[in-house]
Formats: sequence, structure tokens, C-alpha cells
Amino acid sequence: MVDKLKKNSFSFEKKIPQDLENFFFNKKKISKTFFSKTKVEANVKLKKADETIEKVFSDIRGQKSFSTNIDYLSNFSDDLVNKNLKFMDRKTKILNVCLIKIPTFEAPQSFSYFNSVPSLGLAYIAGSIRNAGHKLQVIDAPGDAISKYNRFKTEFFDLLAHGLDKNEIVERINPDTDVVGITNMFLHEWEFIRDFLKVLKQKHPNVTVVMGGETASAWWEHMFKNCPELDICVLGEGEEAMIDILEKISNGKHIKNCSSIAYRENNQILKTTRMARIKDINNIPLPAWDLFPIDNYLKYEFGSGVNRGRSIPMLSSRGCPFQCTFCSSPEMWTTRYYARDPKLVADEIEYYQKRYDVTNVNFNDLTAVLTKKWIVEFCNVILDRNINFSWQLPSGTRSEAVDFEAAKLLYKSGCRNFGYAPESGSPEILTKIKKKVKIDSLIESLKSSLKANLKTHANIIIGFPEEKFLDLIRTYKLIIKMAFAGLHGISVMMFSPYPGSAYYRELKEKNKIKVDSTYIYSSLDRSGASVRGYNNNFSTRFVIVTQWFFLLSFFSLSYLIRPQRFLAHIKNFLKKNQETIMDQFLAEKFKQFKRKLALKSN
Repeated sequence: MVDKLKKNSFSFEKKIPQDLENFFFNKKKISKTFFSKTKVEANVKLKKADETIEKVFSDIRGQKSFSTNIDYLSNFSDDLVNKNLKFMDRKTKILNVCLIKIPTFEAPQSFSYFNSVPSLGLAYIAGSIRNAGHKLQVIDAPGDAISKYNRFKTEFFDLLAHGLDKNEIVERINPDTDVVGITNMFLHEWEFIRDFLKVLKQKHPNVTVVMGGETASAWWEHMFKNCPELDICVLGEGEEAMIDILEKISNGKHIKNCSSIAYRENNQILKTTRMARIKDINNIPLPAWDLFPIDNYLKYEFGSGVNRGRSIPMLSSRGCPFQCTFCSSPEMWTTRYYARDPKLVADEIEYYQKRYDVTNVNFNDLTAVLTKKWIVEFCNVILDRNINFSWQLPSGTRSEAVDFEAAKLLYKSGCRNFGYAPESGSPEILTKIKKKVKIDSLIESLKSSLKANLKTHANIIIGFPEEKFLDLIRTYKLIIKMAFAGLHGISVMMFSPYPGSAYYRELKEKNKIKVDSTYIYSSLDRSGASVRGYNNNFSTRFVIVTQWFFLLSFFSLSYLIRPQRFLAHIKNFLKKNQETIMDQFLAEKFKQFKRKLALKSN
């Protein structure tokens, strides 16, 4: 390690070697490898290492040499392998693990689109697996075939699939693979995954298939019943659960002793107790982006938010403290919310800038900003270090946390796009769905954000089972208020009960959910053209018409009041520039149209 470190110049302009990065962020794992009698000595050295690491980062930020610190880190590493600090004598088999990101799917006949983005969750899992010492292969279907699109036929409608097809993925899997990990975040991915696992097990019958993700955590019973090739489902947070699974397999122990899993045994589907959430999220190993084709995503500017250049996803927190009845988050994350140290978030951003030349960060947090205190602290860290980049908060943010002071800091520190999620303008519906939003507070926060020049958008859902005409009127009034205030964009989606949500359980008990292709692909068809309604008072057609009326009303009024915005969209489209969600929508739908034509011609 010493020679490798010293061969590299650690000037501010050079990239930080991967092994030094791993040492910085994964140091706590070291202490777990010692016998109890050596833990005190190990902790002393770890404390000293913490101090050194802080000095190293200080030197990085100050553009100073830190060769002295490298020497210390080297000596520390040498101490770990000498006889003074004995490692546990483990007879653990090193497993060959393959993590797979499936293609991204689009429904060209609807007004929805799904960008291919680097899988942040899978990258976190990869970081933990590598840190545990196992051999790791990553197959990223979109990233590995960034310009390839295929047709994926379903009973619902034909989809565009971005990336490698299922046969191409299987062919790339190393023949000596022991465990295949795959994530299922969205409901519409399930049928592809089911078909893919059939092909996988035909060629690799002895691999253990482990699946995680938000849909897997909620829908595991259905998946096991409909896919005999599935072996294990991780329920909830994946890092510690996956390492526990690999440890049991590598040591020949039964997985029944693992927490937070469901598994198949003797034609039975069994479930173990959920483990507690990871509290100290600051010490989770960083995403292993070096194992992914991240350069392809960056080069072609694929990202989850408005396209502002070379974008990478990040998390500043995990979980959500709220219990919205339409959301599957409580099933996946519980209601525990943990925020990262703003300084460590800034460290990670600086690292990505140096290593990948990142110009934009999309925060994929469930609840991006919960408190004003965290916003202020994070923005001040960014400003103090003079980090030059743009960043976005595309998911719903707590309006109570954003006043004009916070909004100014957000913009000054590089934040450009900001999302709100009121969902409804009806107090009765907000109470029913447990959405703790104060409409007056939201409008004031919106005005503050606009005054600070932030580009804003909002999410609305209509068609909740209990929703009445008066509720729709109140939501319409909210939409009009936001249009007058200057909101840049809005999405109006039809309600659909997602697995893991309270609504799903309620409607399932009442036999009002039919699990078929229409249900599975409804999340892709945001235009509402082919979805199934669940409202007790209106027909599905009425809800669809209302959805379009709300959208047309908002944008008509918005452009009537501010015609310069319409002209800006045209200008940005022609110059291939994006500033707002509408700019992104127009650009992506145009690309989607060209891809559809290309497939027809073939």
C-alpha cells in the first residue's frame, strides 16, 4: 500500500487513490476483526487514525502536502497485520458475488419517462460487500450499453428497455459466481426480473439469488409464490443484512439465523425478525462507483433531476419520520430518520469532483430536508470551503424548513431545483393520508424559494379512495395559488396503491386490488390513459379527465402570467439546455420519440 500511495502525487489536482478512500470511510470495520483482548489497543490506534484522517482532509482542502500523514497511515496499516494485533482466525470462504442493475423501462405511449440513473442503493451494497472482503462483479444493464434500446413486450403495452437484455446479462455473469444480488425498487420492474431469473437459473442453477429494494421488501410473499428461482429477499435496509447473508453462506451456516430476510425452505416461505436500522449512517461504506460504468452515465449526462451536466446521486439522510398512507417508505425504512454529518456530505462531494469531475449532485433522500438547522449548516460548509457545483432536491421537502433566509443560502451554495410534495389541497385528505403539510406554510415557503431564484416544482396526487368533489375543488384552488405564486412546474398523478403502503394493505383486505399487468405497470403510465382507478365516488375516466384539466389549468395560467417562461422553454430546447422540470420533460420526450422511431425502422 505504501508504494502505491507514494507513487501518486497528492496535490489538490490529482485523484485520491481508491485504497486511501476505503481507509478513510471504512475504518470502523477494522475493529470488528480483533479478539476482545486486543480491542482496547485497536481502539486507541483507531482514535489516533481518526485524528490523522481529519488532518489529511484538512490538508486536501488547504491544497497542502500530506506525505507525513501517508507515512502514519502506512505504519498503522502495518500494525494491523503484525503479531501485536492478532486477527481472528476465520475459516471464511471468499465468495464470488455478482450485483445486477436491470434495464430502465419507459412507456412511450404515456407522458411518463424514466431516466436511466446510476443505482445508488446497489452502489452502497457494493461498497459494503467489497469492504467485507468478497470478490465482486457488477453488471449494470443501462450503463454497460448506454446507447442500446430494446422492446420489452408485456400484456399491458410494449415498453422501451434501456440497456442489456436478460440474455446478455446472463452471458456476462462469471461462471464461478456463488451469489447474485439484484434490486427491485419499482413495481414495474418485477415481470422483467421474474423472467430474467428463469434464464439465470437455467445457466447458473447453483447460484443463490438474493433480492432487495423497496418493492422486494413489501411484496416478497407474492414474489416467492410467482418465482421459484428466487431464494432470499432482504427486508428493509440492505448493507448489514447482505453481509450477514454472505457470512452465513461462506461459513456453511443456515440463513435462518440472519435477520431481516424472507427465504424459501421445504416449499415453505419463512420470514425472520427485522434488525434495527443503521443509526450511525456516517460510517456506512461509500458507494463503490468505481465498480460501475459511472463514466458512461456522466459522459451522456444521465441523472434523476434536471440535466445540469455531469450528475451523480447522493444521500444526505436515510428514512422518513412520517407515515403517509400512500407511501411504501415505512415498510422499507420504518419511520426512523437519520441525517448525515454535513461535513462528511461535503467531503464526499469534493471527492466526486476530484475523481469524476462531477458538476451536479442530485440528493435522492426520501425527505430531502427536514430541519432548517441542517440546511443552514450544510450550506455554510459548502460556502466556507468554496465548493463550486450545482445541486438539486427533486423529492418533496418540508416547507417548514425553508424560509427566505434558508432559501437564499440554498441558492448561494449552488442549489438550483427544489421540490415540494403537498399531494393535496384538502385538509380532510391530508389528514386521511397522514400528510403533515400546512398549506399556508407551504405557500409562504414557495414564495421565499421563488424570491431566492430557485426553480421549483410540486407533486399532486388525485383519486384517493375517499376523495370527494369538494376535495378536488380544494386541490384545484391550491394548484391555482401555486401558479399565481410562480411555481415552475407541477406533476398531477393518479393514485395507485403501492405494495407496502397502508392503502395497499387496506384495499387488499377488501379485495379491491387485482394483481395483473394493468396494476403492475400503472406507475409507468402517469398520463392515466390505461390505469385502474380506486376512488369510491368517481369513475376512472372522470379522474383522468380531472388530472388533465388540473395540468392544463396550471400551465395555461402559468404561461399567461409569465409568457417569458414559455419562450425560455423553446430557447432551452433548441440549445439543449435545462433549467426546469418542464425543460427536462420536453427534452426527454423528444429523445423518447426518436428512440421509438428508430426501433420501428428496425
